[in-house]
Amino acid sequence: MAPLLDYQTYKELGGTAPEDKFAKLEQDAEDLINPRSGFFYLSHSIDTDPDKERVYLFRKALTLQINYSSDIGASTPYEMSDKDVKSVSVDGTTVTKGTTPTNFVTNGVYNLANDYLYKAGLLYRGVPYA
Repeated sequence: MAPLLDYQTYKELGGTAPEDKFAKLEQDAEDLINPRSGFFYLSHSIDTDPDKERVYLFRKALTLQINYSSDIGASTPYEMSDKDVKSVSVDGTTVTKGTTPTNFVTNGVYNLANDYLYKAGLLYRGVPYA
């Protein structure tokens, strides 16, 4: 299956990750965001979706997730939990951080990316009315 976001579009949407790391980061971002969005773009084509705002918001969410993963150096929930160290002590010296990367995620998805999915209507789980 083709990726939902190519590198050129990613850069146009504000992407900052290097191209050599993009493929893995993009796939991991899809793995995190697709379940949150009800796997919408697995059963619908993102390229032929008539709702261009939804496409833009979904791709922006992917871009934000990729940037976040690139910035913290972790793109899977396991890697993120590994980065969740708040305090480290070595030979009597302690370093404590005020926040950790997981303070900004819900189920592995960057909170700002979730906001874009919400605005796109991809987090709605109710019954549609005609």
